[in-house]
Amino acid sequence: MTEAQKVPDVRKTVTVDVPADRAFAIFAERPLEWFPERHVFVEDRVSLTIEPFEGGRYYEVGADGTEIAWGTVVEWNPSKRIVLTWRVGPHWQPIFDDEKASFIEVDFEPAGPGRTTVALTHSGLHRHGEIAPQIHAALDGPSPGDTLARYEQVVARVSAAAKAVPVTLVNRFQLTGTAEEFEQVFAATSAFFAAQPGFIEHTLHRRLGDPASYVNIARWADNASLRAAVAQPEFQPHSAALRALAVSSPELFEARLRVTAADAG
Repeated sequence: MTEAQKVPDVRKTVTVDVPADRAFAIFAERPLEWFPERHVFVEDRVSLTIEPFEGGRYYEVGADGTEIAWGTVVEWNPSKRIVLTWRVGPHWQPIFDDEKASFIEVDFEPAGPGRTTVALTHSGLHRHGEIAPQIHAALDGPSPGDTLARYEQVVARVSAAAKAVPVTLVNRFQLTGTAEEFEQVFAATSAFFAAQPGFIEHTLHRRLGDPASYVNIARWADNASLRAAVAQPEFQPHSAALRALAVSSPELFEARLRVTAADAG
């Protein structure tokens, strides 16, 4: 056995609070979110895809359309295991030959009710030849490592979103300024909110027969998203501008019943 073939595997683990099938799906379907940003072959990466079958590719696409594969799907066993080749060459540049690529083995093991231990192993590092020891040194270190740490964050974020309860903000405004000024300021405020995570929609209504009375109905993915948005320092000028033109009375509601015209059938 040569010195290069003695290069050991690098294995790291993390335990996440989702069942194995969900842990697998998040890993397989959201690689762009957990893949380390500094590990990139293209310029301005816009997508990263793992094709869900043995023999498929996992590849990234740059903003200019350039497409480079990181490797091939060697094993695809939903909820249990994924094995990919890892085509990294000298100076961390891509190679285009699986014969010179090592492997990324990802195993999903149940760790109790609703929990999964995810193990990511870089194996066959000797296949990189002379650079194998340097690659091992770069990968070696304590768990969970950068990749699994990012993956854990994605799992937590996706799980939180799944548990979120949408809320509706009903905010009544009695104008002290002109309707034209108020609607202009409110439009700018709405544009700010529309760019915030968790925002769904705003609908501003004016009371018939009372042009100084408005109601805004705003839908958010959850209360935490709304609170985070109004806590932004950038919101304060919008808030001050609205206060200068109207007195508001905001209240939060959660949906209890929804009926549409289609339901009548």
